[in-house]
Amino acid sequence: MKRKIGASLVMLVLLGMTSLTMNASEPAKKPYRLGDAVEPFQLKDVNGKEYDLGKYLGEKIIVVDFWNLQCPVSRSYEERLKALYEKFGAKKAEGTEEDKNAQVVFFVIDSNEPNSEEAIKKYAEENKLPYAILKDWKNVIADRFGAGVTPETFVIGKDKKIQYHGSIDDSQNVEKVKEKYLESAVDALLKGEKPPFTEKRAFGCGIKRI
Repeated sequence: MKRKIGASLVMLVLLGMTSLTMNASEPAKKPYRLGDAVEPFQLKDVNGKEYDLGKYLGEKIIVVDFWNLQCPVSRSYEERLKALYEKFGAKKAEGTEEDKNAQVVFFVIDSNEPNSEEAIKKYAEENKLPYAILKDWKNVIADRFGAGVTPETFVIGKDKKIQYHGSIDDSQNVEKVKEKYLESAVDALLKGEKPPFTEKRAFGCGIKRI
């Protein structure tokens, strides 16, 4: 009798271990690639306000920019990002009476674990950033997009698919810029055309993940 009980317990333990192994080996979702449809996600800014990508998918052109206040490359693009934000009429990241007709919205995301909400808020105020900075705790969204550096941008068309991925332009030095990849991609999509550039290697500081 004792042997049967012992054998049963061993079997239960083995089954439990098998179950755990199967759960641990379940494949995570692969990072998006150019042309993939993007799923909705929600993130909060440093003031606790939630922003829902799903509100705009299929309705607006969406620019997703991975950002880092401590990265000199990301900081060097701040004025250019501000200019693009204002050019395309998206004066706020969330729909308001002021920008409800804007065809482009921006999701500027910080996925760097060391950056605190307090530091981001202070930086945003001192530099008069017109866009909200959304905090991606545990770099979940960065992993889903496969973002590796800051700045790194993705443009989602009204078909909900990634139409451009990569750097904002071709030079950190604004005086040496010859090709404005992000701007030309958005301009083309607004005209109902395909972007002249679809993927350009992003360069900058590595995202500091958990």
